[in-house]
Amino acid sequence: MAGRTIRTPPKLSALVCAFFQDGARALFLEQKDERGITRLDLPSIIINEGEDPVSALAAYLRSTLAIDAQIHLICLRGKFNAGTRKRRRMIPALAFACSAKKIQPKIAPPYSGTVWLAAEDAFERKLGRNTEWLRSAERV
Repeated sequence: MAGRTIRTPPKLSALVCAFFQDGARALFLEQKDERGITRLDLPSIIINEGEDPVSALAAYLRSTLAIDAQIHLICLRGKFNAGTRKRRRMIPALAFACSAKKIQPKIAPPYSGTVWLAAEDAFERKLGRNTEWLRSAERV
């Protein structure tokens, strides 16, 4: 049995979100579940330890939503539960302010559309798993 190694999965580092703003409104992606309930999500990706958050987010936006975004500074910070309700595993959640010349995302199958909403209006609707942390986020 010499030479046998056990690989451990990489440690999750953070949830990184893109926060596109148009005045007081922000871009949210709509996702419908199997019961027809619409939930709001920010474009986000979970990065592993050692990855660059800015380049990972830019690559995600380019490949998944076809948005050539310019990523600026962190605008919101909070904690995201990457585990389960029973076994919580809190990791940092960061929202980067983003801009683009043309924001017309190509919607991928898990999402059904986009909507521009003010923060107060977004909190009145159901938020997705990757966006729940916004309720307790702090501005940077």
